[in-house]
Amino acid sequence: MSFWTLEEFQRFITALYDEEFIYKLFYFTAYFTGLRVGELLALKWDDIDFNRNEIHVNETLSRVNGQNIVTSPKSTTSNRYITINNKLAQLLFTWKKEQKNLLQSFLLTEQHLQNATVFQHNIEIAQRETFVTKKIQRMYKRCAVHPIRLHDFRHSHVALLIDNGENITVIKERMGHASITTTIDTYGHLFPNKQREMSDKLDFL
Repeated sequence: MSFWTLEEFQRFITALYDEEFIYKLFYFTAYFTGLRVGELLALKWDDIDFNRNEIHVNETLSRVNGQNIVTSPKSTTSNRYITINNKLAQLLFTWKKEQKNLLQSFLLTEQHLQNATVFQHNIEIAQRETFVTKKIQRMYKRCAVHPIRLHDFRHSHVALLIDNGENITVIKERMGHASITTTIDTYGHLFPNKQREMSDKLDFL
């Protein structure tokens, strides 16, 4: 498992140019939500509640035989609500207004505009290939951070939550894992050694 610390991510994200805003927004959202790639690509504006700073994750996008296929998440726990921080909400809201003007310049119909996904920035719906590792590799060389895969943004988010001392049950719900066993098996090694902390407390009894 590979992931970026917050410092590494900040070096990466600040190295993106102004004209690469859509990439900045995508990676920023991936890092601070931990959503799966398919969940990110399927997001529509109706899924985001800016009053509550909340995202409803209820669909995932995959590519099958050259076609975009949008389906329900793979499990009931993957259909979930997650909160987002203010900075991310502001970035998304700014892009929402800019995206409408951009897509209108392509002379898309009103129906196409209403069905636009959050990360769509041209006529076609954004695909995984737009944001895959090769794109990341071209960018990370600017800021001297080790390369990670697109899925590792999800791991990075969990590592960030653990570092912040968040409860494993909360992490499980946020990640949409079907079982807390999945969370423990995948990320248990990232949690600090509680046995050492427990033993140290006995000195004060």
